[in-house]
Amino acid sequence: MKFLLNSLRYGTVILLILIGTLLCSCDLYENWRNAEPTINSFDVPKQVEYGETVEFTVSAYDPEDDTITYSWYVSDGVLQGDSEPTVQWTAPEFNDEITPPKTVTVRVSVKDDGEELISKTETILVFSKAYEVANALSGEYELVLTQVDGETVDTQGGVLRLTTSTFTRQFEENLQFYSGAYKLIEPFDENKGIINWYDDGIQTPSNSTYTWDGKLLVLYWSETSTTHVYTKKY
Repeated sequence: MKFLLNSLRYGTVILLILIGTLLCSCDLYENWRNAEPTINSFDVPKQVEYGETVEFTVSAYDPEDDTITYSWYVSDGVLQGDSEPTVQWTAPEFNDEITPPKTVTVRVSVKDDGEELISKTETILVFSKAYEVANALSGEYELVLTQVDGETVDTQGGVLRLTTSTFTRQFEENLQFYSGAYKLIEPFDENKGIINWYDDGIQTPSNSTYTWDGKLLVLYWSETSTTHVYTKKY
């Protein structure tokens, strides 16, 4: 009888140990089998103008239906909120209207209750429309036609040089030189718009409309009813 009681006691202890081990193993297994969340979509614009405000959106799924938390990072600009699936971001401002484009990195990280984390990264090109148009217009032009009040006048020839920041106008007549800066006035695009011309030392600009087809640049000054037609050399 005593042997039987001891055997039952030992068997109970062993059973309890096995049950505890099994329960611990289940917990470890559950932790081990926890799968990381999946990012289904990550919507970030490819290009944004300086100072523009846009939205970033991420959609994620967790296989165990765990609660998902989000965190955002951008290398420049201002992020409004950083823990939601949809956030707003304002691109950096430019110091000057004629500012070259820059690349901004955007990263979102998604984490579940099991501390499994997955991230995704995209890049945005931040640009200045004025820079893009000025860059497209840049080059050297040769004056081929001048009209006043619609009548063609003798043209002594001349050269117009445009860069993204300054312009130089060189006329062969009396070797007159004009240099300074110009500013594109909204609204504008590569094909048409208004330009304010600032000669060095003169605060008040003269303005002209422009039309451009990739080869011919036509400038018209309404104050003098004068049209200059240039052909692009390079």
